[in-house]
Amino acid sequence: MGTTLTSSPDTATATMRNPFNHVLAEPPPLRVTTDNTALLVVDMQYFDAHPDWGEGRTAKELGVAGCFDPYFAQIDEVIPRIQGLLALWRDKQMEVIHLRVAELTKDSRDVGWKQLVRGLIVPSDSREADPLDELAPIDDELVVSKSSSGVFPVTNLDRLLRNMGITTLVMTGTSTGGCVESAVRDAVDLGYDVIVVADACADATPESHRRALGRMAGGLTRVMTGQEVAALVGALPAGERAARSGLERVKPYLPEPSTEPPPDANPYDLIFGPAVRLPLRTDNTALLLVDAQRLTCDPEVGLGRMARERGRFDELAPFYARVDQALAGMGELLAASRAAGLPVIHVRTAGRLPDGRDLSRKTRAQGIAAGRDSVEAQLMPAVAPTSDEIVLDKPGSGAFTGTGLDELLRNLGVEHVILGGVSYDGAVESSIRSATDRGFGLLLAPDACATFDEAQQAGLWEMESGVIQVKPAAEVVAQVREMAHACEGGRMG
Repeated sequence: MGTTLTSSPDTATATMRNPFNHVLAEPPPLRVTTDNTALLVVDMQYFDAHPDWGEGRTAKELGVAGCFDPYFAQIDEVIPRIQGLLALWRDKQMEVIHLRVAELTKDSRDVGWKQLVRGLIVPSDSREADPLDELAPIDDELVVSKSSSGVFPVTNLDRLLRNMGITTLVMTGTSTGGCVESAVRDAVDLGYDVIVVADACADATPESHRRALGRMAGGLTRVMTGQEVAALVGALPAGERAARSGLERVKPYLPEPSTEPPPDANPYDLIFGPAVRLPLRTDNTALLLVDAQRLTCDPEVGLGRMARERGRFDELAPFYARVDQALAGMGELLAASRAAGLPVIHVRTAGRLPDGRDLSRKTRAQGIAAGRDSVEAQLMPAVAPTSDEIVLDKPGSGAFTGTGLDELLRNLGVEHVILGGVSYDGAVESSIRSATDRGFGLLLAPDACATFDEAQQAGLWEMESGVIQVKPAAEVVAQVREMAHACEGGRMG
């Protein structure tokens, strides 16, 4: 485990602070424990951190190697400092992650355009892709390959960190104003605390290094010396990597062996444990309503109008009957969630542009061109949002793709989602998959949902598994009321 500590002032940047740091509010205390803090070694590889390979070799071939002398002098200075931090992290059994510029293919056919136009290709099996021998990964330390400057836009690093419970990143490596700064800026926008180790990073020149540190310092980014970081982390108790192992953490969820499985059982039900009980509270749960709008719910508008034009409206009568039931269920969830003070988020199919040309290719191919101010985009009266509820426009089916919903929920501190909605092309199903793949627990109320097919509607009741709980809307409403009562009791106590 570990004890959360508050950092010392950013002495490394005392002379180069952004003046707005004196105007803006102070950041919250820095969260540093052995379990939640990872050391990131950025691009300390042969491609850009060795004078005889990659960029160094190119400089020699072009006759400008001397211009890189200040840079490689910095590299020589930071290597032993990073080695010291690696030794400390490994002794404490804390997470170490190595980032490197490298394509995933041997011929670099997956190289990013930004890298390609600068002549920066690093095949996966090249020497340039290897971390420096002095800083090589050991055991099962993560190595994340990226064909870009920043790491978060092009890899699953954010998901890996969240899966491991990492909330604080300690950044070292090269270059300070390039790949390091790109990673830092994305990290703090995603909510991570970041420490940049000033004397364990290198840039083109000492001056550009100092300017980069000055740009980054402030908010959730602290710039500290290696000595300060070593003192901060050295005071922590040793961690237990074995306790963080998935092999250990999975044990409580493994099912008991079955001696006589039912003949008609789904085989996966025999090897997966029952759905977990979601620890829902008013401060970690939100209500998410998907596509409860006139496009999907009003038989005179949108899909209903399109069906009439094609002479197929009678086929949709069962769907609209399910919609009426779902809207009633969503209304009950909405009233209970509002009373309990839960965040409420409405996600609808709508383009940001009036003609909807920014909708997804699939949506446009279906003949849908709903802009945000269109009749089709209007939410149904039974679930009309209040002024303090969020309305997001989605370009495709799922509620998460292209909406920023993941980051919004994280910013709100939401860990679990109550879901209702309408699905003419898989919006509910896509949202379920996207939410749970992103690590959110999900409470599904099938009778607050309407799908395009009766069998599909019945299938919603069979989706309970893993982090998905399935309950009738009435039971969900009762649970939300209990949550609110428990919260009120806690405040009174």
